[in-house]
Amino acid sequence: MEELISVRTEILTEPSELEGAWSKQYGRLARVFADMLGKKVGVTAEIGCGDGQLTIPLAKHASGLQFVLVDRFADTVHGSYSHNYRALRSNLKKTKLMKRVRVVVSDYLKWIRTQDDETYDAVISCEFLPEISSAETKQFIHECYRLLKPRGVSVHSFLSPVPRNIGQKLLIIADSNPMWTNTPPKEWFSPKPDLVIKELRKSGLQRIRRVTIRSHLVMKADAAKSWLKGGEIKESFFESHKRLLNMRGLEVPDWIIVSGVRASK
Repeated sequence: MEELISVRTEILTEPSELEGAWSKQYGRLARVFADMLGKKVGVTAEIGCGDGQLTIPLAKHASGLQFVLVDRFADTVHGSYSHNYRALRSNLKKTKLMKRVRVVVSDYLKWIRTQDDETYDAVISCEFLPEISSAETKQFIHECYRLLKPRGVSVHSFLSPVPRNIGQKLLIIADSNPMWTNTPPKEWFSPKPDLVIKELRKSGLQRIRRVTIRSHLVMKADAAKSWLKGGEIKESFFESHKRLLNMRGLEVPDWIIVSGVRASK
């Protein structure tokens, strides 16, 4: 059964509003993650941690967890996401979380292959599945199961690939069409939720949950232009869709959060 969370619509027009609005989005995600994890204590591995956008609010809700954060940061010197490494370290220091976190700079699969079975109390990801292919997603979810201790929890979030309106459709196109983005995904904007749930079950995970958060975050005019630039989307996209972006804007698709639990022995 799908659980649905809806929030009030937030419309942004100024670039200065973006950071706070996105922090609210990740704050909501963190509360759902914390609920799915329950009162876990121990060590959580987060794959594709970025600059800690989920980690930091989640750590506040899940005070009993230590974190191993894994990300290749697309080359910490020259890559598209190299700034995330520096931002992550800075954010962890500011929030006094350094003692609860170990950062690993590595390709996720290389790191996973070095880890023993049944090592972690939780394995999680946020916006990581869109970065890999369908075949890699299947392998990744099965590896998550292998890494979990009995009664361990795996939680993953991503944006819905199915738009509910023109604003969401525009965002999906901008972020995934090689005509517009400098960093097109391997295969998809995001996986279909049913595919992820199917693989969670096939891996052996039980007590599957799915929560959908209606983001209701709309970015118009200069806010849309700023977000597009930050996402390495070509300026020609804004110019080609300027009228729609000023009138309707980009809307963040629904957040999908899925989880499963490894059975006790």
